[in-house]
Amino acid sequence: MTARVLSRVDVVGLIAVVAGLGALLGIAWWSWAPRVALDVFGDATFPAEFQPGGYIADDGIAALACMVGGVLTMAVATLLARHRSGTALRYATLGWALLAGGVGALVLWWTGSQLGAVDLDAAIAAAGDGGQVEAPLTLRMPGVLVMWPLASAVVFTLASWLAWVIRPVSGPMSRPVLDSASQ
Repeated sequence: MTARVLSRVDVVGLIAVVAGLGALLGIAWWSWAPRVALDVFGDATFPAEFQPGGYIADDGIAALACMVGGVLTMAVATLLARHRSGTALRYATLGWALLAGGVGALVLWWTGSQLGAVDLDAAIAAAGDGGQVEAPLTLRMPGVLVMWPLASAVVFTLASWLAWVIRPVSGPMSRPVLDSASQ
């Protein structure tokens, strides 16, 4: 009977660790993301600047956090798999890392969005006509969340390629040419 790549306890632990990492990266996203000022005109709000850069910076910081999370997720999954079975570069390891990465990305988004939430109606009422309010922290490009599993897949692919390049080939073609000629 062959050893399993990851046990159920390992998978649940991986998902829990990655969810915690997602919460920490969500807090980092909330704290580092710039705030966009909105001008109040009646009951409507408009950005104070023409094409504010804060919106793209919010998504960019979330994308960077997702890429860091993806690399760390694959590292944790690889260590767990290597500890369990002695080998880490299996598709099951990648699959569990992708699932955990999806969970981590959703936790990052939820944590940052909840911390950066603003009751916009109450803020507009308090600021009044001609005042300014702060825009809530949201992802305007939800596809950013795919960066977490994508980064895990890229790390897995690079590690697999590196293992394939470094590992010596076994078989009759692996002997040096000089040794076969001298026989």
